Amino acid sequence: MSSLNVAEDVAEMPNQNLTTRPAIAKIKHAPGNTIMYSDPSVKPDPDARGIRLAVGATKKTWVLSKRIDGKVRSVTLGAWPDLPTVYAARDVAKEKMEAITTRTDDRSTGIHTLRNAMDSHIEQSDASERTKTYYREQIERHLAKLFDRPIDELTLPDLERALAPYVDGNGKPTSTQQHLRQIIGTAFKRASVVRRIPNVADALKKVKYRARNNKVKFDVDEAWPALDLIYAKKAHNLIIGTAWEVMLFTGLRAKNVTELRWADIDLDSARLRVAELKNGTEGAFPIADRVVAALRALPRHSEWVFPQHDTEKHIFHPQQLKGDGVRMTPHDARRLFTTAARRLRLPSYIIDQLRGDMEKGVQDLYDQGSMSHKDANAIAKQIEVECGSVPSSNVVQIGGRR
Repeated sequence: MSSLNVAEDVAEMPNQNLTTRPAIAKIKHAPGNTIMYSDPSVKPDPDARGIRLAVGATKKTWVLSKRIDGKVRSVTLGAWPDLPTVYAARDVAKEKMEAITTRTDDRSTGIHTLRNAMDSHIEQSDASERTKTYYREQIERHLAKLFDRPIDELTLPDLERALAPYVDGNGKPTSTQQHLRQIIGTAFKRASVVRRIPNVADALKKVKYRARNNKVKFDVDEAWPALDLIYAKKAHNLIIGTAWEVMLFTGLRAKNVTELRWADIDLDSARLRVAELKNGTEGAFPIADRVVAALRALPRHSEWVFPQHDTEKHIFHPQQLKGDGVRMTPHDARRLFTTAARRLRLPSYIIDQLRGDMEKGVQDLYDQGSMSHKDANAIAKQIEVECGSVPSSNVVQIGGRR
């Protein structure tokens, strides 16, 4: 519920016919002050009592003055000519008073803007802190103005205009637009539940998004250049190069690797712990002998396994490795890990567990961990074969196991 901000100099309240649009159109604006007009003809209507037309230098605004909880409060109903007569303002006033009575108005719920609605959603959400931070960052980066506007004023065209810039060169919606649509929908859904207002976001046009290209930028039927790119990086920067090596040979996400602490790693038992996976849970993973050797070769002058130069922070999310006309991204490392595991005909549930992916079936929820150190070593050998580092005859044969 919004209080009207009027000028300090408010003139005496004159009577005026407020029942027709032409009559209101004749009311002149009042530079330097605000004049509150009332219409005595509507006093017999209890729902219209207290409705005034505030006329300032440039705007005419409908206001309801009502005693609420022992105090006289001013509630903004809307602008003229959007609400053309006192009767249209009366209908809005009835809705506003019902919301106040049921404690679903903006003051009672604390939801005045879309940002308030998203904050309310986040407060009761079980999502990971990473997801919550992502919501806030996307809103601040792309939707700040929209989310700071009063939610009662937002229309479908407002939402469409906010999303319109996020298209590709062919005018097709991008993945960013998809994410922003989801964020807007989440905020509006929360507002509609708590404040019992229409969910304007439901009317956003459903669009088809182009499937993400999950192909690496080289021929996987030829020798993979991954290890050559990593060796070149390690020669230049051991810390970052080893981070890439761990990503490739564990299949874990870049964030989970770059944020590793030495306290998370047990080299003697060849295991590492990830404090928070994408689904918000903790995970423990067997690691290949090759990964153990790579980690043992690192200096230990920070709590972080992959520290920056000042050692107080871990390295940033790596972007890509490039060389000889090819490149590899962190997600390519996960793609190659998965491809190697599938070429070994490992079961999908083993691959999912090693990659730190979310459980997908009932048995997955009951499985306490079927992945093993042997699986990790087998995949590591297969990756080496695919990269041309060892002959295929050296690959551990695991057919028939489990």
